[in-house]
Amino acid sequence: MKPQLTRSAPIPWPVDVDRNHVRQATSRLLAHVSDKVESDGAIRGLCDSRVLESALALSLMTRVGTVSPERDRLLGYLQVRQHAPHRLERVLATLAVQRATGKAAAGDAELVGRVTEGVLGAAPGFISTRRRKMVSAVLSVLGCPLPADVTPTADEQSPTDPLHSWAAVQQASVALILANAAGVGNKVTEDALRTLLATDPADTVWEGYVLMHLLTLHALAGVPGQEETVRRGVRAVLRHQRADGGFPFVAEMHNWCTATGGIAMAAAGAPFGLQRQMAGMLVAHQGGASHAALSRGATLSGGWSMSPAVAQNDVDDTSCALEFLQAVDPVAYGAGIRRGVDALLAVQGEDGGFPTYVAGASSEPCMTAAAICALAPHAATAADRDRALGFLADSQLADGGWEPGWSSSRLHTLFRARLAAATAGPRDRRSAAMAERIERTVRATQNDDGGWGMQPGDPSDDISTAYGVITLTCGNDEQPVGRALAWLLEHQNADGGFGGPPDMVGPRPFPYKFPVLTDIPVLLAFGHVRSRVSGTPALIEAAR
Repeated sequence: MKPQLTRSAPIPWPVDVDRNHVRQATSRLLAHVSDKVESDGAIRGLCDSRVLESALALSLMTRVGTVSPERDRLLGYLQVRQHAPHRLERVLATLAVQRATGKAAAGDAELVGRVTEGVLGAAPGFISTRRRKMVSAVLSVLGCPLPADVTPTADEQSPTDPLHSWAAVQQASVALILANAAGVGNKVTEDALRTLLATDPADTVWEGYVLMHLLTLHALAGVPGQEETVRRGVRAVLRHQRADGGFPFVAEMHNWCTATGGIAMAAAGAPFGLQRQMAGMLVAHQGGASHAALSRGATLSGGWSMSPAVAQNDVDDTSCALEFLQAVDPVAYGAGIRRGVDALLAVQGEDGGFPTYVAGASSEPCMTAAAICALAPHAATAADRDRALGFLADSQLADGGWEPGWSSSRLHTLFRARLAAATAGPRDRRSAAMAERIERTVRATQNDDGGWGMQPGDPSDDISTAYGVITLTCGNDEQPVGRALAWLLEHQNADGGFGGPPDMVGPRPFPYKFPVLTDIPVLLAFGHVRSRVSGTPALIEAAR
């Protein structure tokens, strides 16, 4: 008999988990996240320092001869990160420190090669060529030789595939870095220079994108006549240096933190007035057209970007903003919701899936799942959602998962796809089979301690365990949910929040960390327990 999706009854309360403990943990976490909501409704927070940007910044300062206290603090940060637990961080930090201290910076070629292959293996296949070039460019400015397969030629042509503005600037900076390293000039380098100068790198960190600013400056540093632009650009990026001496991936992600935080807070029973305050912030920052001059392909005009300072709208932010606004008040926010729905549908691919940024780009499972959930309340989108569910089912791998997305955690796409499958009709056997495979792989990869790691066999972490809880509350087996809840309860911090390694990546597969983006998935997990586990709602309502 083929499986069917049914709206099953709430699962029983796990017998080994204390209900009062869950109520208290949820209330403490909800208060912890609520305290981060500012007067205008936004959840703000600083992105932590990251080795990738910090290594590029130190290499740039070394290249232009910067001598300053800021450089000394940055050198100290990277000297500490030479002993980081992650091999990639150790390699990048060591290469940058070696160049800054006058030592040979070629490093262990075999180790660098293994690191490069590891990076490529953790990224989706459709970006592998671009990612190989980017990694090679980064290693080049840190003193490593160019691999033969990325060395440009004099007759190379500019690509014409659909590309969003961030990728266009990244592609331009990487192309110019590689061309400078190889001593090659061509039509690509001419186009790249125009693109990079359009971001005004002398005076601004374009869209708060620190990584792209540093790559742009490295590219321009190899172009005669751009010396003053580079020197001024170094001064501009110093505004984003963190207290520990390092530099972050991006300056801010206010819309993303507010939208995802709002979904989690609504699920956990946050006061309605606070939800409306957050929704108002998102409505006020609904975007118009993204950078049409830099993008190659139709963009999400009328969607949301990751922050008010960013013009590049995307499917993920748009989907989460829509999901939250619809949960708060679909009537009051109806006009903005309709614009957002139209923006999503405008970039749906012929295969039924959704890309991250622009129409015509490769469809991605995680983005498709997010869009399905955002479109679910709209009956007129039924045919579009059916096509999207078909893309999800067709792209599911034999192990029940999907190709890497915008998270280091395999469970990120799994939980979103399971929620998407729950929106399908009861006769949709294809989606039911997909949901069954998701739940089976999540149950099979649960660690002995009750949690989940980023990948099967990895140590349990807070975020992946939250994703596992969300996934399995869609099913009917309380036992693995209970074990996971017990793990989360044991790992809550004294301030009510949660910790552990970050999972979000950008550019893929480099992880970055906003501390609140660890708290939010766990709060969402507790919210799903609230709605799907028998006897929970009254307990949590009583804590308000």
